[in-house]
This record gives sequence, structure tokens and C-alpha cells, in this order.
Amino acid sequence: MNVQRSIRYIANRFWLIMLIYTVSVLLAAGLFAVIEQRSFAEGMWWAIVTALTIGYGDVTPVTAAGRVMGVVFGHFWIFGIVPMIVANIITKLLYDEHQFSHQEQEWTKVSLERIADRLEIQLPEPPTHKPDV
Repeated sequence: MNVQRSIRYIANRFWLIMLIYTVSVLLAAGLFAVIEQRSFAEGMWWAIVTALTIGYGDVTPVTAAGRVMGVVFGHFWIFGIVPMIVANIITKLLYDEHQFSHQEQEWTKVSLERIADRLEIQLPEPPTHKPDV
């Protein structure tokens, strides 16, 4: 499975996005607690406030390793999780329940050709799709 296909798979499953988000918050909280020698509760507070891009500043990393971890997780949440959530919501809003599936289109095409053969009429050539420029 290539990376693009994997991202598409994840982005189309809201439960999986939330699972990845939850695991990443727990992992970040645990790492913060260990690296910064703080409690797990403080780590959770920092991870959630950072993931939601609130950034109160009351709990911050002071070590170089903690700051690097904050940058990595912050970028992951902002450029990974948030766009997948937005894409998932937009996809659900734009999905057309009345759109024909490929199988339905093929069935319609074959059925129409059979009807035309029985009526002994020539079907016109289907239009070709030209992308808008």
C-alpha cells in the first residue's frame, strides 16, 4: 500500500483519524512527562492545549528534547490530523447519494445497447470528457 493510498484510507475513516489523534496525544503526554520530569496529568494538559493550538503557555517544555518533541507533535497535529478531519467532513458534505456507481453505469450502457439493437437504431457516439482549462 503506497503512502497516498494509505492517507486516503485514513482520511475517509473518521474513527481512525480520532484513534490516531488520541494515541498521539497520549504518546505526547507520556513523552512530555518523562522528558520534562512532570506529571502525566500536566503532560496531558500540555498535549491537548498544544494539539488544539490554544497554547496557554502555563505548561511549556524547557528542555531542548521537550521543545523538539513539541515542534514535531505540533506540526503533526496541524498539518496531519486537522487537514484529515476537514477533508473527511468536506467529503461527507459533498457526497452525492444519487450518483451512479460504475456497475450501475455499465449496466445502463449494456441495457441501452440491447434496446437499441432490438429497435434496430444506431446510438450516437458518447461525448468525450474534456477537462476545463
